[in-house]
Parts: sequence; structure tokens; C-alpha cells
Amino acid sequence: MFGSVAFRVSLKRVLVISLFAVALATAAAIVSDASAGIGDAACPNAAGENTNTCPPGQVGVVYSIKFDLPPGSGCSPGDDKWTIISGTSPPGLRLSSDGTLSGTPTQAGLYKFWVEMRLPDNDQCNGTKDTTEREFTLEIRPGVPIPPRLIIGPESVSPGTVGTAYSAAMTANVADPKSWSIVAGALPPGLSLGTSNGVISGTPTLASSYVFTVKAAIADGRSDTKTLAIDVRERLTISGSGDLETRLVRTEVGVAFDASLSATGGFGTYNWSVAGDLPPGLNFAEDGAVSGRPGVAGSFRFNVIVSDSEGRRAIYAARVLVAARLSIVSTRLRAGTVGRFFSRKVALAGGIRPTHARVKRGSLPRGILFKRATGTFVGKPTRAGTWKIVIEVVDALGVKTRRSLVLIVRA
Repeated sequence: MFGSVAFRVSLKRVLVISLFAVALATAAAIVSDASAGIGDAACPNAAGENTNTCPPGQVGVVYSIKFDLPPGSGCSPGDDKWTIISGTSPPGLRLSSDGTLSGTPTQAGLYKFWVEMRLPDNDQCNGTKDTTEREFTLEIRPGVPIPPRLIIGPESVSPGTVGTAYSAAMTANVADPKSWSIVAGALPPGLSLGTSNGVISGTPTLASSYVFTVKAAIADGRSDTKTLAIDVRERLTISGSGDLETRLVRTEVGVAFDASLSATGGFGTYNWSVAGDLPPGLNFAEDGAVSGRPGVAGSFRFNVIVSDSEGRRAIYAARVLVAARLSIVSTRLRAGTVGRFFSRKVALAGGIRPTHARVKRGSLPRGILFKRATGTFVGKPTRAGTWKIVIEVVDALGVKTRRSLVLIVRA
């Protein structure tokens, strides 16, 4: 009886030891399984052992899969770090450190690449290996080509001028038909935007700076905007003062010429130049002034040109008629007779009409008068004799000339 009891105790002890050994073996097996590293869920072995073929993607279509550890292995969530260590992943896709391969494929083809999973080397990872690598295969199939993004221009447009035709064309990187519109701000008065061709055209009517936003839209939904500014300037003009207050000028040899041309409108710095025949003796300055004394009689035509910093030009066409110097030609007048009507005019040359004459020195015969406006001696002399007088003539420019004359009256 006692021996039978002892046998049962011994048997029980053996059974406990056996169960403990089984438990250790099971635990060892679990640790061994935990070292698999990369699971097959994302890219199963559909084409055979170790093929690891991922679901196919398509060009232009968003793609996303996530590599994971096998169930029951690994460390705490987020401890596993994933990288591509060799091969080429499809262009447009990127593997993040959490194992997500995502993006939009841009090129078709069959891609093979190696992925590494790395774990921290510590006692909290259930004995899992710290790194594991596996090769994957991913096919990207052709898709519908992605249309290019619409980009419109230009970055800036040229300034305009009041009263001058203007044209500026919008540009685009694709040729698809587009509808154009102004979605903010306003074009300068007088200009409009072509809704089908994107051309800004017209004639500006008011000077100012105008900011606006142009939008181009394609039927498939692509669109772009561009903010531009058009500066409209006043028209560039030239005005004259002094001797060039009018475009036709009459002057005289030796007479001081003083004229100034000024510009208004346009933008920036003015540059002056002259083309044509400026009368000899006159000088043209860079600021538009004309000065000097004409030295030769004649007719002279020339253009004064001004340009601004933006390329505008204005022309002032002038003609200068230079008369010879005023002079008295007469020296001895034809003799008169007592009691008979007498009319003699002083002959002049050069100068600018009208002229005025006077007797500067000397006296006239009785019965004779001198008309200053015409420079004429008229009347009926009452006495014979010879008279010496000095005549002074002044023309429209104030030029004076004098000459001694002799009047003879016969009996």
C-alpha cells in the first residue's frame, strides 16, 4: 500500500517536469517565430514562394500599401523603421519610415526593390531580429497621361500711352482652347481682354496705374491666374517758347535767336536731338534750347526730337526763314520840281516787315511830308534847293538802319 502511494507521487512529479519542458519548448518556438520580421499581408507570395508580389498600380492613380510585421512579433507600435536599401521603387512612390509606400505613379514598368525593417536592439522586442530584408515586386500599369499644369504669363506687360493704340498678348504653356477673363481689378479705360485669344488691346484714354488679375480656364478644369499692372502715361509732346513758339519762324541775319523747347508726358528722362538743317550760327543744346545768331540768309527746315525712358518719341518740325540784314538801298532820290507833285519812296533790302521810318536828322523842303509807315516823301515843293537828311528805318524785329539821303528840288 505504501509502495503504491510512493509510485503515484513519483509519477506526478515526472508529469509536472514533462509539462514544464513542453512549455519551454513552446516558448522557444514562439521566440523563433517572432524573428520572421516582415509579414506577407501587404505583398503576398501570389506567384510562388518568396515572390512577394505587391498589388499592381496605375500611372496617375493614387497608390498606397503598408508593410507590417507578422502577427504577434515586433516591439511596441512605431518601433519598426522601414527603408528601401536597393533596387528602384516606382517613380512617384515613396516609402515612409512607418512602412507606408504611397504616392502617385508617374511611369509604367515592373519594379523590384529590397525593403529593410529595423528594430531597436533591446529586451522589449520579444527576441525579434533587429533587421530583416525582403525583395518585393510591384507592377505599375500604363494609365491616362496626366495633363500638364496650366501656367499663364507674361510676368509683366509694357506701359501704354493715352491716345495711342495698345496691344499685349497673354501667354500659356499649353495650346488647349482657353477662356480668358478679368477676375480682379480693372483694365485701363479704353482697353479690353479678348475672351478667346487673351489679347489686351484698345486705346487707353486715362493716364494712371491699373492693377488687375487675368484668369485662363480650360474645359477640363485646369486654370491659372496672373496679376499684372499697366501704367498708362500721358502722351509725349513738345512745346516751344521764345522764337520757336510757332513752328514757322522769321528772323534776320545777326539777330539774337533765343528759343526753348520743353517736353511733357511720357515717363522718365528726356533725351533731345535735332535732325535737318539748323541755320548756321544757331546752336542746339541737350535740354532743347536753341540759341545763337543766324549768319546766312535762307530757308531752313529741321526736326527737334525728344524720347523718354520707355521709348516714346515726339517730333517738333520747324522752319526758320532768315532774312538778310535790313538796309537802306537809296542814296540819292530822283529830283523834283517846284510846284509839281513829288513822291519818292526809300528803297529797302532785307529785314522783316512791317517797317517804320523817320527822319533822324535834317529838314525837308517846304511842301514835302514824310510818311513813316511807307517810307515815302510826298507833296509839292515850293522852293528849289538841295537838302541832306538822315533816314532811320526799324523793322518788325527792332533792327535799325540809318542812311544819309539827298533831296533835290529844281526851279
